[in-house]
Amino acid sequence: MALDPWAASVPLTDGASIFSIRDLKTAKDGTVVALWSRTAADRSTNELVVSHRPAGSSAWSAAHVLRTLPSWRSDASLTVSADGSVTASWMEYPNDGGPGNEKPGGVFRMATLAAGATTWSDPTDIMSDPGWVHSGQLAGSPSGELVAVWQGFSDGKAGAYSSTRTAPDAAWSAPVRLDEPAADAGLNGPPQLIYSAQGTATVAYVQGGARTGEVKVTDRAADGTWSKPVTVSKPGTYPTGLTLAIGGGGHAALAWRTTDDPSSESSAQAIAVRPADSLTWGAEEPANGFQTGAWRKVAINPKGDVTLLGVAYDEGIGFTARTTTRSASGTWSALKTLSTGYVPDDQFDLTVGPDGTFHAVWTQGDTNRKLMTSSRVDGAWSAAPTPLSTNTSGYALGLVTVDAANRPVAVWEQSTGDFTTQLRTATTAPAPVKPLPKWRDHSGDGKGDLLGLTPTGTLTVRTGTGTGGLGTGASAAGWPATSTVVPFGDLSGDRCNDLLVRDAAGVLTRYDGGCGTAFAPSGPKRTIGAGWQIYNSLTAPGDLTGDGRTDLLARTPAGELWMYAADGTGKFKPRVKIGGGWQIYNSLVGVGDFTGDGKVDLVARDTAGVLWRYAGTGTGAFAARVKIGGGWQIYNSLVGVGDFTGDGKADLVARDTAGVLWRYAGTGTGAFAARVKIGGGWQMYKTLS
Repeated sequence: MALDPWAASVPLTDGASIFSIRDLKTAKDGTVVALWSRTAADRSTNELVVSHRPAGSSAWSAAHVLRTLPSWRSDASLTVSADGSVTASWMEYPNDGGPGNEKPGGVFRMATLAAGATTWSDPTDIMSDPGWVHSGQLAGSPSGELVAVWQGFSDGKAGAYSSTRTAPDAAWSAPVRLDEPAADAGLNGPPQLIYSAQGTATVAYVQGGARTGEVKVTDRAADGTWSKPVTVSKPGTYPTGLTLAIGGGGHAALAWRTTDDPSSESSAQAIAVRPADSLTWGAEEPANGFQTGAWRKVAINPKGDVTLLGVAYDEGIGFTARTTTRSASGTWSALKTLSTGYVPDDQFDLTVGPDGTFHAVWTQGDTNRKLMTSSRVDGAWSAAPTPLSTNTSGYALGLVTVDAANRPVAVWEQSTGDFTTQLRTATTAPAPVKPLPKWRDHSGDGKGDLLGLTPTGTLTVRTGTGTGGLGTGASAAGWPATSTVVPFGDLSGDRCNDLLVRDAAGVLTRYDGGCGTAFAPSGPKRTIGAGWQIYNSLTAPGDLTGDGRTDLLARTPAGELWMYAADGTGKFKPRVKIGGGWQIYNSLVGVGDFTGDGKVDLVARDTAGVLWRYAGTGTGAFAARVKIGGGWQIYNSLVGVGDFTGDGKADLVARDTAGVLWRYAGTGTGAFAARVKIGGGWQMYKTLS
């Protein structure tokens, strides 16, 4: 599977304020929701704003202001629930005096975009606390229940607190403390929250003192009770930087940094995993990490493969974006550096689609920082990262999600001035479909071509000039002189015409065209099959059946003419007999649409030198033959080359026994204009096709 290219980005906002992307999520129905803050350039106002892109649409809704915040400080995020809703939640700090003058008192608020809705609910309160509170998170159960957790303080120690709302019209429960208070230990960092498809919420946190700590988890069962916290990490260590994640298949992972000595700059990466349909965590194990960096993001695909994305420092290289994946069986992939330049560790994001493809974004650059992206498709990351941002100076920070069509969607902020930014968004999209190549055009320039094979095995594309002449295009050696070469249409589906070659043993092989590259024996190819030595003539007139695909005609020595219609998968359908008696002809030539009726035709020369026209019906058959004229026995090669005069009509070339090549321009009515000499020396080719 190949990832479609990224389309050009479009703006979500103007560039007159300070826009900071806060979260980006996809609802159950595929609606993409972006949450950001908008701060006036003079810092006079600070607003939380949302916009959404409905499933199946490329248009984003008008920006909607959820709340004008009372101060500059706020924790804000989006929660996707199994009932299809998306909830924005945020902490407000009404007592703050300004940056650097933070004060106690906080309110946890939320607003919801219901499934299928286009407008957001009014903000409501989850909880309010006069003390120090921050780092609020929400998670939703399959039944529509919401669980909130946050970090609060009691007796000078941080703790994990939670409240629950059982239904949209229910009140939030009184807060409960989830950790077990200890005189010499508190929370080291914010609590982490996930909700399983089975209806169980899990909260993880680091509880510790100055020298040691523990990664602990507690679970809320469907009946509403929280379990006694259990320790996941090894004793006697100091964990930091905890990340808790759950995948679409229900597998969960915890990742953190750990050290035996908090005063040391040295640390290691650790991880614990939990299988789907289980609440039991595996033992702490070393993550495939590095000593001079840290994992920043964790994502899990439906199979249970855990991918980590983070930053590392290497002497001589500097900071880089790195990744590794732990398979569901516990095997780690090799560390891979995704970035191609300096990574300032401003922001990373990582997401995974239902198809198991991982998508990463990061900021890269020294003074001019771009948002870069790479994807892990079928176990392999993109060969090179793709820059998404359009800024030429300043910075770009962004997030990524996956929409209903399994396409990554990125939203990022990028500099527009010294104190202003703009939000932009982009997604992948199918590349514009190339038109089908014109019949007999192998060079990709829209003109008909001729192929020549020398006695020493060099096959050359003699390119039509569009004015009735032939130039020299790409060539490749190594072809057996006994090869039967049949120029064909686009059988492989890559929008370049292909080549059929039958070897001396009767094996027919498709060689894929490259729209201007040479046909080489070692090039991309697919074996069609053996047994084709039973035919003494092979030619491709174009689309005989009216399905848009080029077809093949094959004649036996007994005079039976068979049609092989392309099957749309790169090979042929079973052969269909057109008729008998074709042994009277010593040359069968596919000429494309010779009569101008939109259907492809065939010309045939009998042993007396008379040339006959067989007009195609478009249904895989031919009308009764019509005589074109006599005297064609002077030629040892006749080839339909498509339009190489540039008038839109199919033409023919003929080589006489002296090696002179002649052009017969088609009139578009089933006849030819008087012949015109192209030039001599064409006896250098053993065959022309």
